[in-house]
Amino acid sequence: MAAQPTSPSVLREFCPLYYLLNAIPAKVQRGFRSVLVYLTALDSSNDFLAVGSSIGMLYLYCRRLAHMNKYSLEGKCDAITAVKLLSCFDDLVAVGTASGRVAVFHLVSPLPGRNKQLKRFDVVGLHRGSVTSLAWSTNGMKLFSGDDKGRVIFTALDLDQGVCNPVLLLEESSGVVQVEYSHQVLLVSTQQRSLLYCTQRREVQQLGTRPRKSSGRFGACFLPALCKQSDLQVFAARPGLRLWRTNVRGQVEETHLLRPLFNSQVPQFQLFPRPGPGGGYRPSERQLGLLNCFLRESWVLSWNEYSLYVFDCVHEVTALETSGDIVSVSCCDNEIFVLKGDRDIIRLSNSPEGLASNCESTVNFRLVTFQVMEQLGQRSGLLTSSSRSRSSSVTSWESLHGNTPVTSFPELSTQRYSAPLGQEEMQQELVVKAVRVKKRRRRRGERLKKNNNDTTMQLNIYYYSCINYKMMTTATLQLNSKSTATTQLPRNRHKPDQVRLSAEFKITFSLLFQLAESWMGYSGPGCGILSLQVTDRYVWCLDFKGGLFCSALPETGLNWQRFEDNVHQVALSPSGNLLWKVEQKSMTAFACAKVSAKGKRHWYKAVEQTAFVALSDDSAWIIRTNGDLYLQTGLSVERPCARSVKVDSPCVFSQVCVRGGVVWALSEHQALFYREGLNSYCSEGEGWKYDTVSEAQGLELMCVSLGDGGTAWALDASGSLWFRTGICSSRPQGDDDHWWQISISDYVVFDQGSLFQTLLQATQSVATVTRAPVERVVAFLSQYSQCQPSLVSANASGVWVASGRNQLHLARGSLVGTFWQNVVPRGTVSATRWTFVTSSAVPHREGTFLWLAQSRKDLFCVWDQDGELRPSSVPLPPEVELIHLSACRDALWGLDTHGQVNIRTVSPSCPTGLHWTPLDLSQLGNVRLVSVSCGSQNVWAVDSRGVVYFRVGTQPLNPSMMLPAWIHIEPPAQPIGVQLVSIQTSPNDRLLWALDNRGSVFVRAGLSDEMPVGTDWELVPGLAVAQLVLSCRTVWVRCVNGDLARRFGVSDRNPAGDYWKKIPGAASCLTVTPEDELWAVTVIGGLSRRLTKLLPQTPCKPASSGLALSGEDVDEEWELI
Repeated sequence: MAAQPTSPSVLREFCPLYYLLNAIPAKVQRGFRSVLVYLTALDSSNDFLAVGSSIGMLYLYCRRLAHMNKYSLEGKCDAITAVKLLSCFDDLVAVGTASGRVAVFHLVSPLPGRNKQLKRFDVVGLHRGSVTSLAWSTNGMKLFSGDDKGRVIFTALDLDQGVCNPVLLLEESSGVVQVEYSHQVLLVSTQQRSLLYCTQRREVQQLGTRPRKSSGRFGACFLPALCKQSDLQVFAARPGLRLWRTNVRGQVEETHLLRPLFNSQVPQFQLFPRPGPGGGYRPSERQLGLLNCFLRESWVLSWNEYSLYVFDCVHEVTALETSGDIVSVSCCDNEIFVLKGDRDIIRLSNSPEGLASNCESTVNFRLVTFQVMEQLGQRSGLLTSSSRSRSSSVTSWESLHGNTPVTSFPELSTQRYSAPLGQEEMQQELVVKAVRVKKRRRRRGERLKKNNNDTTMQLNIYYYSCINYKMMTTATLQLNSKSTATTQLPRNRHKPDQVRLSAEFKITFSLLFQLAESWMGYSGPGCGILSLQVTDRYVWCLDFKGGLFCSALPETGLNWQRFEDNVHQVALSPSGNLLWKVEQKSMTAFACAKVSAKGKRHWYKAVEQTAFVALSDDSAWIIRTNGDLYLQTGLSVERPCARSVKVDSPCVFSQVCVRGGVVWALSEHQALFYREGLNSYCSEGEGWKYDTVSEAQGLELMCVSLGDGGTAWALDASGSLWFRTGICSSRPQGDDDHWWQISISDYVVFDQGSLFQTLLQATQSVATVTRAPVERVVAFLSQYSQCQPSLVSANASGVWVASGRNQLHLARGSLVGTFWQNVVPRGTVSATRWTFVTSSAVPHREGTFLWLAQSRKDLFCVWDQDGELRPSSVPLPPEVELIHLSACRDALWGLDTHGQVNIRTVSPSCPTGLHWTPLDLSQLGNVRLVSVSCGSQNVWAVDSRGVVYFRVGTQPLNPSMMLPAWIHIEPPAQPIGVQLVSIQTSPNDRLLWALDNRGSVFVRAGLSDEMPVGTDWELVPGLAVAQLVLSCRTVWVRCVNGDLARRFGVSDRNPAGDYWKKIPGAASCLTVTPEDELWAVTVIGGLSRRLTKLLPQTPCKPASSGLALSGEDVDEEWELI
């Protein structure tokens, strides 16, 4: 009954990388000769793809910017034979050539104070042959290179001084195949043996006692783990499909015999068909090759020139076998890139490119600018979308093959934007992007005339390119259910860099409340956002270059104005009447009152040697550069600064926030403190107290902020947003005994409620907003620890979050916080490991039954209304191992390993049932069921071939009576090898969803009382799903990476719903009660339930009183958001 582990067979090619191959020329001109360009080496990271060529040119593709750069080695044009990328504080690329030359490129960094000019380091004269392998240390200060003559060279780099010192480290009798470095230990694999070299003690230790009997390209790799040097473990390939696991002393601890995995037919990776001849020579005996640990703890990637294997050492192997044309292989996160000799690069993954991180290449996102002009009487063409397109849709299998209607567009000459997208986030989220709408200025009171209303809208619309065509999905706007607008796309004569289209853009409108927890996106003012401050009327941003910008709160849009330069840190009071800045060079704090963007500003020198300042409306808390904490009180508009008084602190603080008589502080080690005893008579308070709530949840808080209504906000190091409530001066720690997590999901939202309410992006899901930006700030702080980021701020209009991509995100509506509460049933211990959980309604009683299992041979029942959650054991049929259980109000259906079904009838008098009854499946013939699901009256099943069956009645009948008939239902049409593996029906029989072996999701349309079997299958794209669970109202899923998501908009008229939305948390097994309460088995096997808290937001318009930042009347102008 345990959840089946994810298989390597889920890896496949989603789309050819034509965008990458087309950026590399097939020929170059050398004098009067035309020279063919062969691709000879490959490496990959989340940010770059590096491809070496036969002409000595390195092609480096930036995945964040969708831009190709090329770097020449100069001098003799040797073929590049090895490439190695490293992303630490700066980006580095090491290149090895056929003549033994090693070059290191120090790339330009966007971070302030780092490398602003491309640098190259050369290592020549030490290698005697072709460089075959390269390895970096994690800090980029050590580079190891091996050649085919057996030499290993160690190069020490000093990037700041611009020097490198190479030395000969080892010399073996056979060529080096693979090198890896970890914890000051170098792992070297040669044609004859694998060895470990400790760089501290300069000792060599061979893996095993004797060299290999036969030479070959057998590699070795370290097992990824956070451990000390003595705990390092190594996987080493051996002849005869054997795999060693050794310790750091070279002693063999385990030998995996992989030949049984290859005895049966090995499944091949699913690739796009390619023209050209097939076949060719393949060796009669399979062998392992170079090794890398990949994606999961037990997965290993092995490759040589003839084959590539991904296996989990125990269960399954998946292969890519060729005729000897594999040149190079690289892997990162959940992606494998394969370079083949026929000038082809294959990407294998469990999700389309950028979906795991934030969709980048296969589904290649680019933000293109269209001018949309509504002019009556002009009609040129119609741009429509498929009637089945969903707001959260991503590239589906059908659309990749061209089975959906598409509209092609010309290749664009310029790109306005390409999001830096990363792996696990994109798959579950919707994206926020800018929309610009300009409206003609009219005199106040003038009535809009329908016939001559010229409105120009500039929409930033995503398109994605796949294979050799572009696919476009129309955006859908909704204002009300009855009104529609037709907008035309004319040719723009004045802006040649924008796409020129002439088409009729059909737009429908819908209400904003259809979006749950919608976030609005705004563009920042400068080069990244280091600090964000929001007052009652204004938004303030400090960028990485020290520029301070301000804008009025977005009634229409953010209109940024430069306020100051050379600012290290900025602080504002909640009312906005007080403003302090800390200058960059002098680290002196200056205070200003009566803040206005125009006119003279008078700065008062407040405190020298200041690192951080926090302001309330009448006080300032100051952290000095030496770590001391000071307080100024009695501040006002007439007295913006005062005398400082030292306040004791238990440790060195990096950040302080103050609001409404509450003071919180964050230490240098992410420990949170709050100040007790503050009141109107004592502004200093009595003392600091450590916040145990954050420690209990294991949060590494990066920045905290206090908002209106007694709410505290925090961002952690992984980019997650949290809040606590009940914060007040008498109880500064708040009422909650834990933090509530917010799912930061992005939607395209118009900010002008009078015209448009919302725009759901109809082409793709995207990543969590803050994860990559916060990590980017963390990298920045590793070198500039005195810069404390403030990426979250709150006021009466909502909570604001800044990202390192120069974007702001505002949640104005109500938010739902999530907390997963660990549950330990009575009689068990917290270390109990569960493998399965499902739920069912209790007959004639309130609440829900939870059915739990620790293995396939046991079953327990728990009533969720029992305060102690006492489990009762449910005996299973003798010698039966259940792999699946489905529960409804009056029966349990258990499916065993042989595909047989046993039914346990439950009743009010015996809620857990008395005995199991085998179900007669003779009508189905020789089939093996793999999934069953019970509703209130109907039962659905799927067999091992993916065929669907329907049955009326959940109870087994007397064998002497006529048995209910199983009705065969045709499954959805799918490619060969793709079939349904799971089916789920809702407790009220109103919904039916299914899952195939690729993780694609289908919904059965047309279900009704008159037609209980439905009419058709409909694909629901957007996520790669591992498990489906249904309540009476909606669908919840567990994705292949363990993340959880919910489908919104599901109804009888719209059974497929509108869009997916990720919810906080991760699980290995999931269930939902009929009332939408979630229970889950955690990744480590614990039982937990989802608690939620509604945080109502009451947006209020900023006060019209006070000084304005601009003399323009912003109410009459649409601005670029």
